[in-house]
Amino acid sequence: MTNLLKTDFKRILKDRLFMIVCIIGGAFALITPLLYKLLFGAVDADDMLGAFTSAKDIFFDSFLPSGNFGLVVPILLLIILSKDFSFGTIRNKIIIGKSRASIFMSMFISSTVFMCATVLVHALLTLFISLIFFDYQADPFTVGDFGYLLISILFEMLVYIFISALISFLSIFMKNVGLSIVMYIAINFILSIAGSIVSVAAMFAEGESAVLEFFMNINIFTSSLIGASNSYIFKDIMYIVLPPIIGSALLVTFGILAFKKKDIK
Repeated sequence: MTNLLKTDFKRILKDRLFMIVCIIGGAFALITPLLYKLLFGAVDADDMLGAFTSAKDIFFDSFLPSGNFGLVVPILLLIILSKDFSFGTIRNKIIIGKSRASIFMSMFISSTVFMCATVLVHALLTLFISLIFFDYQADPFTVGDFGYLLISILFEMLVYIFISALISFLSIFMKNVGLSIVMYIAINFILSIAGSIVSVAAMFAEGESAVLEFFMNINIFTSSLIGASNSYIFKDIMYIVLPPIIGSALLVTFGILAFKKKDIK
């Protein structure tokens, strides 16, 4: 397993697409805060910036799976993973005696580390640049805010662990990389649209709708619970933690089963 992980990490880092991911991440981290600054500057609303946005808002928006970088990274990662099949690397690993379960777990773990690391670096760089133009938040930053920031980052990483599991599963289950990319984009788009519809419906629902709230909060692609306040209640934590953990466990299990049945040529 250790040798498999070393091989997978080395393959990802040496791939030219890794450099493309870094360039795209740096570009989005710079452009996004500048666009916000130019937008408010164009309407001469600099003194009202805090009422509309903050570095905190921009920071947590940068984690959105349906956002710019959050959508690009999984697609490029799918292309990298597909090279294991097109170049015959997977077949060679099986020939030398590596189990399919170990190969899949190595793929999942290396994908998770790559995904979480690139998204986190991009988000932190976005936060750093945003702080040049905006306050972190309207209220003074406290020790409690720092703790909230750290645990929120951990929650965001759970989301990308789930996405890594989804990417690993699609790379095994689908017949080629093109279908894998189309399927991921379709899943992302459908769940994003569904989340938006449920969110709007909840706004216009008479009284509190527990059903709408439930479906809105368990949608990993659109849930707005992370970074939305200054503290978490137990119910929020359950909504944030359980869907990605359960989803990741199911996808990894189904991925291993699918890989064991897959015909490797």
